[in-house]
Amino acid sequence: MKKCITYVTSGLLFCSILLAACNKKEDFKSDAVADYMNLQVGKYVIYRLDSTSFVNFGQTDTVVSYQAKDVVDAAITDNLGRNGFRIVRYLRDTASTNDADWTAALTYQVIPSRENIEVLEWGFRYIKLVIPMTEGYTWKGNGYLPESPYQDLFEFSNDQDIQTWDYTYSNVGASQTINGKNYDSTVTVTQIDDSTNVPIIAGIPASQTRWIEKYAKNIGLIYKEVVMWEYQPPTNTNSGYRHGFGIKLTILDHN
Repeated sequence: MKKCITYVTSGLLFCSILLAACNKKEDFKSDAVADYMNLQVGKYVIYRLDSTSFVNFGQTDTVVSYQAKDVVDAAITDNLGRNGFRIVRYLRDTASTNDADWTAALTYQVIPSRENIEVLEWGFRYIKLVIPMTEGYTWKGNGYLPESPYQDLFEFSNDQDIQTWDYTYSNVGASQTINGKNYDSTVTVTQIDDSTNVPIIAGIPASQTRWIEKYAKNIGLIYKEVVMWEYQPPTNTNSGYRHGFGIKLTILDHN
């Protein structure tokens, strides 16, 4: 009788472990991160690129626009021995339709794995997408960045805690319409969306830090908005001014 009870207890324990494992697996059901890229040599995405800067000693903001074309140029192996892809970004005038006008502007790397999508750009390493791709899931996508990575370019404090930003998934699987075209099965990644004293009230410091990206299944990045600026109010000797930058990418076409 005692042996029988032991067998029954063992059986119940096994079933409990199996059920817990099944529930855990169900909790982490997710699309593959690689589904939200299209990493084949020759594939490209064309964007409208709007670049914002502050001129006239920070008194005026100006926007310069281009067409940008990100092309999967080649398969590579990075310095850690991992397989990835080299992406080349080309720029041309927004009104141009001539392929000869494309001019190479920058190169970056994409390293895909089962767990995440890593991007290396300007020497900075970002973890752009991770599993599970579920609503509200968060991770530290800037954990590999150095302290104040933009300090040599901009005199602001927006990037002082950039390693602690919580990348967060939202609108997982939703459709998005951009520039009049609909994209099914997208995901939004909000890295940060903070502001202080916006709209600006004169005489009070202000800042805005916003970084949002959207990806579509089998295409890749379809939208990117970056706003990082700080406002210093006027003093007895200086006028108030803003310093920082902004970038906006919106998809126009892809192959």
